[in-house]
Amino acid sequence: MQKAVAITTPWFRASFREWILTTDHKKIAILYGLTSLLFFAVAGLMGLVIRLELHEPGLQYVSPDFYNYLLTGHGAVLLLWWAIAFWGAFTNFLIPLMIGARDVAFPRLNQLSYWFFFAASLLVLITLIPGQQIRMMWTGYPPFSLHDNAGPTALYTLIVVLIAGSTLGTGVNFITTVLRMRAPGVTLGGMNLLVHGLIASIAVQLLGVPAFAGAVIMLFLDKYIGTGFFNPATGGDPVLYQHLFWFYSHPAVYVMILPGFGVFSEVLSTMSRKPIFGQKSMVLALWAIAILGFFIWAHHMFTSGMPHWLRVFMSFTTVLIGVPTGIKIFNWVATLHKGAIRFHTPMLFTLGGIFMFLIGGLTGIPLALPAFNIHVHDSMFVVGHFHYVLGMAMTFAAFSGVYFWYPKITGRMFPETLGKLSFWLMLIGSNVLYFTQMIVGLIGMPRRYADYPPIPEWVTLNGIQTWGAFILAAGILVTFIAWFRGLKGPQAERDPWGSPSLEWTTASPPPPQNFDKFPVPVPAGWSPYRYGPR
Repeated sequence: MQKAVAITTPWFRASFREWILTTDHKKIAILYGLTSLLFFAVAGLMGLVIRLELHEPGLQYVSPDFYNYLLTGHGAVLLLWWAIAFWGAFTNFLIPLMIGARDVAFPRLNQLSYWFFFAASLLVLITLIPGQQIRMMWTGYPPFSLHDNAGPTALYTLIVVLIAGSTLGTGVNFITTVLRMRAPGVTLGGMNLLVHGLIASIAVQLLGVPAFAGAVIMLFLDKYIGTGFFNPATGGDPVLYQHLFWFYSHPAVYVMILPGFGVFSEVLSTMSRKPIFGQKSMVLALWAIAILGFFIWAHHMFTSGMPHWLRVFMSFTTVLIGVPTGIKIFNWVATLHKGAIRFHTPMLFTLGGIFMFLIGGLTGIPLALPAFNIHVHDSMFVVGHFHYVLGMAMTFAAFSGVYFWYPKITGRMFPETLGKLSFWLMLIGSNVLYFTQMIVGLIGMPRRYADYPPIPEWVTLNGIQTWGAFILAAGILVTFIAWFRGLKGPQAERDPWGSPSLEWTTASPPPPQNFDKFPVPVPAGWSPYRYGPR
């Protein structure tokens, strides 16, 4: 039985000192969210500068070195500080509430994990200083990353190590929380699909992060100590780094999107007032994706030289992962069938996110085939493809989740009109930008170049991309305005959406101890997706 704790100041009335010293998982969630959103904005501005530079051929605004810095910062920050770290806010805020727990298993470890993340964030700000700019691209491929022109590899290494420490601490904490602190009546199989998505992504992190961190440390030793892991000049193998990097970094794709699948499931079920179709198969599909993700990394390396049998194997497993993905899509459509659908802002972002993921997933299937992959490798087609999945499907999922749980987090309702306006601007802008990006890639434009020849088709399509980028940015800005204005919006009900999930049974915002009674009363046969008559 979980013991009651003394009531402390709720998060929305806490002092600065309380924020600094807090071990409350809800406050830590908000710290993760605000930090992540700040860097999301910074990386987004970097992306706009990149698009302005590529609007027309010729070097117009930035030097090639600074362009490399923008590519490095845009990619690394959006992946680590947004697509992965923002789910840390969901993990912290929602998992204890969804399983009926008073707190997390290790509150101080949770606090330490955030401050490791914050320390890494401060180091990223140092890279804004001329002379400290990291220009090795977000992949950090040697031998370029071993050259002085790549920037301070030591700083890059320290950032990665701090992020790894934060990730591993969070992983151990929340797996323990889910296994040991569920309310009686909340079974592992009966948990919210969002909890499964978050825990599956954490499991992937625990398995993959050590490989990535180890590779970066070896890179550091090569550059500053003179070892020969990856440096061909000292007998090293640069391709080994690629294997270690992608062994983590492709499964990390699912770290970024598995929680999004959970958000889609929660919102679809609630907004259609129907139980998730095939809940058990959805759980199995989520975990199948997490496992299969470790057997497909080498499709990023078809041009780097590998045995034919490995190409065939990685091509097969990459296509195979489409099976559990297809199960999810089918089940979501079946959930919507004959549902009492309400098109509130969270629902619109969920439907938009599924649409973006579908395009990203369908364009990923030909990339699994070596013949096609080799043709478009390192072209803008690949950039468009992964921005559909990681850029937009994940972002639409994250925004859907924030809008959905906004009343629970703040105790207020956001302005629906602004939320819907944001959705349409983002949907139009992102498709104009990234679909055009894939087209220009198919006709030969390479990625990672600050300049390109004045080929008429390239010039036209790059101009269209720039306009799409600014429409997308406008949509994101409208969402930020909606969230800010919502802080003074109408008082939210305890359960404004009519969901049976446990987090909606407590006050909005939740009290410091989460629930008024422990253990949380969970009726026999309870399900987070069991709705009454419509």
